[in-house]
Amino acid sequence: MSSRSAVRPVLLAYLARHPTEKPRLEALTTALDTDADATEADGLSISCTALVIDQNRCVLHVPAAAQDKPETPSTAWCPDDRSLLATAIRAVQEQAQIQPAELCLTPEHTNSPTDITVSIDDAGNLHADVCFAFYLAPSTRRTPRPAGEATWRPAEQFTARPAALTLTNLDGQAVPLNASVVIYNDQGEYLLHLRDMREGIWAPGCWALLGGNREPQDLTLEDTVRRELKEEAGLVPQHLEMFATEEAITPDGLAIPVQIYAALWNGDPARLPLTEGVMLAWFPPETVPRLRLGGGTLDLVRRHSRSRNAA
Repeated sequence: MSSRSAVRPVLLAYLARHPTEKPRLEALTTALDTDADATEADGLSISCTALVIDQNRCVLHVPAAAQDKPETPSTAWCPDDRSLLATAIRAVQEQAQIQPAELCLTPEHTNSPTDITVSIDDAGNLHADVCFAFYLAPSTRRTPRPAGEATWRPAEQFTARPAALTLTNLDGQAVPLNASVVIYNDQGEYLLHLRDMREGIWAPGCWALLGGNREPQDLTLEDTVRRELKEEAGLVPQHLEMFATEEAITPDGLAIPVQIYAALWNGDPARLPLTEGVMLAWFPPETVPRLRLGGGTLDLVRRHSRSRNAA
C-alpha cells in the first residue's frame, strides 16, 4: 500500500464531515490527485498522532523528540500498517506501552480523524499528519500508568493542537458504538449468523449475533439494531429488550463497547433475504459450543438461556 492509497479515503471522509477545511487541505488533495502509484520518494510523507483521553479528561503526553514540551504520541506511517488508524494505535503502544485493547474509539469521531495538518519543508516536500482520538475502554477501570516519561495531563494543558477545536466535545466517557441482538424462539433455540470469510471484518468465518455499527442516521442504538436486521436479513422483530453491555475487539485490536438486545422471533431463517454473510440457522444452547464462534457469542447465549430458564 502506498502512502497515497492509505491517506486518500481518510482525507475524503474527513472533508465530507468538514467541507470548510477544503481550502486549507488543498495542497494535500492536489498531491493525491497527481499519481496514484507515487510514494514518499515523490515528496509526500504521512504521520499519525493519537489523542488519548482518560475518564478524568486528562490527555496522554510523551516526551518530544525535538522540543522541550511533551507532545501526544505520534509516529510515521509505514506500509505494514493496515490503516492510518492502526498507525496511531501503534504510536500509543510503542511510546506509552498502553495496549490497543485498553483503548476505544470516541463516539464523537468514531474512526474518522479529529484533525489533519499539512506542512511543506524547505525542500518542497509535503508532510501530512492525521490525528485520531481515543478514550480508555470501559473495562479499563483505572487509568493505566504509561511507560517511561509518558504522563497524563489535564486537557486544559493540551497545546499541541488547536485545543478549542479538538477537545471541546471530548469528555472521555466511552459509550457503545455497536449494537447486536440475541434472537431466540419459543423452542429455546438461538439464531446465529455465519459471517463471510473475509479479511478485515470482525469474526470472519464464525457464527455470531446479527448487528453492526451505529451510523449517523441512527438516533439510538435500537435504531441501529433494527436497521442492521432489516438490511442484513430482512428481519423486523416486533419487540427489542435491552439485555447486556459487552466489549468486543475490532480487527485493529481496539475495544468496542456493544449494546446487546434480545428479541423473540419464530420464523424460518431459510426464507429470509440474507444480504450479508453465508447463512442463518437455529441452534439449541447445547449445540452452540460445537461451533466456531465470534467473540463473546457463547457466553451471551448461555447467559440468556439461563435467564429464560430462571424466569
